[in-house]
Amino acid sequence: MSRPLGIVNVPIGKDGTPGVEPRHLDVLRREAPSWEWREVTEKEAFRALLPDADVALVWRFPRSLADQAGKLRLLSTPSAGHDWIQMPPRPGLTIAHGAFHGELMAESVLGAMLAFTRGIKEAIDRKDEPWPRAEVTAGMRPIRGSHAVILGFGHVGKWIGRLLKPFGVAVTGVNRSNLERPDYFEATDSVVDMNGLDDALARADHVISVLPGSADTDRILDERRLGLLGPNAYVYNVGRGNAIDLDALAALLHGGKIAGAFLDVFPVEPLPDDAPIRKCPNLVIMPHVTAFGPNYIDLYIGEVLEHLKKLGQAR
Repeated sequence: MSRPLGIVNVPIGKDGTPGVEPRHLDVLRREAPSWEWREVTEKEAFRALLPDADVALVWRFPRSLADQAGKLRLLSTPSAGHDWIQMPPRPGLTIAHGAFHGELMAESVLGAMLAFTRGIKEAIDRKDEPWPRAEVTAGMRPIRGSHAVILGFGHVGKWIGRLLKPFGVAVTGVNRSNLERPDYFEATDSVVDMNGLDDALARADHVISVLPGSADTDRILDERRLGLLGPNAYVYNVGRGNAIDLDALAALLHGGKIAGAFLDVFPVEPLPDDAPIRKCPNLVIMPHVTAFGPNYIDLYIGEVLEHLKKLGQAR
């Protein structure tokens, strides 16, 4: 009897995107020895094996391949974005998106918050000036006692909140439906629905968007809502780039109406060289990497093995 087939097409990107390495395949073969694991990096080789595959690990899966994937029991991607997998759901098939990004993204957000509030970003910008003490300290303030609004309080949002609490930050999570309070919340923390967003923004020191990309989230932080922020507020986007009106954000930054912004995602990626947002002051631009790290694929393979256990095919 032939072993079930798992095909792996999660290559390392030329742009630095993490990918499956030989050591990860060794883990799969050791922890799920009843499977035949094949790594394929060429599109044609992947298509040739797909009709016989029980499991496929991929970055993306276009709708055009659905008819060739009749045996699949697990289709898994490291990406958290549900737009990367276009396979229609069917009985007996688990479609799994990466849920491990939270702890990595939370560290990125916390690092950005500290860089802004403790003068690190300003010091980097002024490194060629002789001794800019007054300029660096002008915007310094404690992170303890501040208020963070996390827009999209799901798995990643809760990770960010968890990491902020030991620093004494009050957290307001914003969700459309699930208003459950995490066990680490204190009396100063809350979860509100969209009806409470405007009030939360008006009191925010830090606004963190981790929203997915969809029609419902398009420009949720529009000109009106961004205008509710005070001059000491910072905006962070680590979700999807459609959630923020970049023209409105740029106007606030140029006018000094908010303190700064940290953007990892954009409506068009890569961000064009001539994008107006690039010319804004007090802005950090990241190339969609806040979830990356040397343990990125390690965490992903751990999730794959958990899914295989549910299929009864891993230790």
